[in-house]
Amino acid sequence: MNVKTGLKLVFGTAIFAAVMALLMGITRNWGAMLGAMAVSLGFFGLTWAGRRMLLPDPEKGPINGISLIIKVMFGGAGLAMIIGGVFLFVDGDFGAALAMLIFGGIFCAVAYFGSRVFAGPKGVKAVLTGGGTKSIQGVSGQSGTLTQLSGIYVDEKTGDAEIEQMRKNWVEKPWTQRQDWACGKMVQEGTLNMGLLVVFTVLWNIFGWGIAAFGIISDWDSGDVPWFLVVFPVVGVVLAVVTLRAWIRKRKFGTSVLNFRTMPAYSGDHLQGTVQTGVPVKNQPSQEFSLRLLCARRTTVLDQDGDARVSEETLWSDQQTVLGGISGTLPVFQVSVDFHIPGNLPSTELLPEDDRTLWRLEITSRMKGVDYAAQFEVPVYQRPEAAGT
Repeated sequence: MNVKTGLKLVFGTAIFAAVMALLMGITRNWGAMLGAMAVSLGFFGLTWAGRRMLLPDPEKGPINGISLIIKVMFGGAGLAMIIGGVFLFVDGDFGAALAMLIFGGIFCAVAYFGSRVFAGPKGVKAVLTGGGTKSIQGVSGQSGTLTQLSGIYVDEKTGDAEIEQMRKNWVEKPWTQRQDWACGKMVQEGTLNMGLLVVFTVLWNIFGWGIAAFGIISDWDSGDVPWFLVVFPVVGVVLAVVTLRAWIRKRKFGTSVLNFRTMPAYSGDHLQGTVQTGVPVKNQPSQEFSLRLLCARRTTVLDQDGDARVSEETLWSDQQTVLGGISGTLPVFQVSVDFHIPGNLPSTELLPEDDRTLWRLEITSRMKGVDYAAQFEVPVYQRPEAAGT
């Protein structure tokens, strides 16, 4: 699922929660109304923060997305709960008011400390490494633009002349815009958001089950039980399953690292490196792994309603089955990577995220329980002399 589709689901959840809040207000179920309103405001905030990242303002530079999302989503929901608690207190419902105030305080605390944890480190400043703006077309003749910025952190004492030299280097060697590529080492994709996913899942379940229990128990004797509130715990269970599988895989295999021997890889040449997989040896001399290198074109178009739709087409792929050997530094398997790259394929593009060419290395292995799987985006470019001809 691409980012924009995810944002639409988040926005739909916000609308659904807002409708639930309205229905609860009509039936004078103030506690459930305030709870649904808090969820709605939180998800509206998440949608806004996501759109800020997808359609950034070039004058403001790169945005710290995770910190922004935590601040807006949990801060908005917490503020709504505190306001609701005050209204309940004035209305004389002291028990519900106290519960709302406690939940609101917890959410505001999560917003404050969470945004601090994921904020940029002290003593550094963000520098814009590049930006991408592309025109996108619609199925009915519409047109639009897709914009995204990227940046890195540098020491706050870095002078303008040094930053300008870095920018020139990024133009000549575009792969150095990514700090992991510049260092020749890359951590597998999708590992940085595990903590955020766990926190979000736990809070959703606490809040969702609380709303459902409060609303259903409050109207149990009235004969008009709001069973539709069970959608919140159902979503919580789905989130819990997804989070549990991700946590088990993380716990079982840790984090895989790709060490490049070719940086970057050039068309017509080889992509070479070593993946330290995190798959434990456990007295096995070797383990079979499947490797796949692919070049894909990610494209964004506007549908008839003007909404962006993202598709990904594989332009080329090659697959290998290899035996992993024992790492010399840890009791895990490592896998040698060596793919020949045809000379007639496009180079890596970094931005915009949803309309570009990319190269991806995928590695899997069948295991008992949860299978091992990891993927890495890798830099592949035309040689400078070939690009200039």
